[in-house]
Amino acid sequence: MSDADNLTEEKIDEIVKKFLSDFKEGSLESKGWPRYMGAYIVSKAAMNGYTRILAKKNPSFCINSVCPGYVKTDITSNTGFLTVEEGAASPVKLALLPNGSPSGLFYYRADVASF
Repeated sequence: MSDADNLTEEKIDEIVKKFLSDFKEGSLESKGWPRYMGAYIVSKAAMNGYTRILAKKNPSFCINSVCPGYVKTDITSNTGFLTVEEGAASPVKLALLPNGSPSGLFYYRADVASF
């Protein structure tokens, strides 16, 4: 999914379907999928890929994805490092970017990161 110029919805769908097929077969590890939190990792990679595609198809919109960091929430059993307010700061900042801002990017908190 790192080849943004040739990324398509069909390619992302194919990767997700392959993951699901390998999961049902019980062959995730032997097929090289992530050993820990594989479904989470694959779903986030797919979401980031779809972000790139949407941004490319809609150049007049600013479409990005963001990881707010490890936030103290129910999903992390409140073991996160950031408060909910700190975690919310980056998505809110990105939502308020002015027209013409960069699009099709992935942010880790407030910084552009690689997919």
